[in-house]
Amino acid sequence: MRVLRDTWRRESSERPAAARLALIGIGALAAGAALAGGGLVLLAQLIAGLALVPLSLATYIRLLPARPWTDGRDDGGPGWGGGGHGGPGPSGGPDADPDWDSFERQFRDYVERRELVPA
Repeated sequence: MRVLRDTWRRESSERPAAARLALIGIGALAAGAALAGGGLVLLAQLIAGLALVPLSLATYIRLLPARPWTDGRDDGGPGWGGGGHGGPGPSGGPDADPDWDSFERQFRDYVERRELVPA
């Protein structure tokens, strides 16, 4: 039980939207069970069926990779937004025109260094 509680606390702090959606879905399932116990079976089926929507969304959010952004930091490592993309970007910022002649020379050097592989 302790592991479940610790996991819930960690996940709710990392993904608060998933935790809220899970609580809404569990509450709706409980309401559906209460309605079914009170004899309102058709309404209970509707409420319990609609409870699957927030539970599915919570599961989807939970399965997304954790923090795919860098929070403004550039750690230089590979991965989401890190500097490990394999080469320098264009100099002069995003609005600078690329040096196509330099690119062509570098590309041809790269192609000449590679060995051909038969298909």
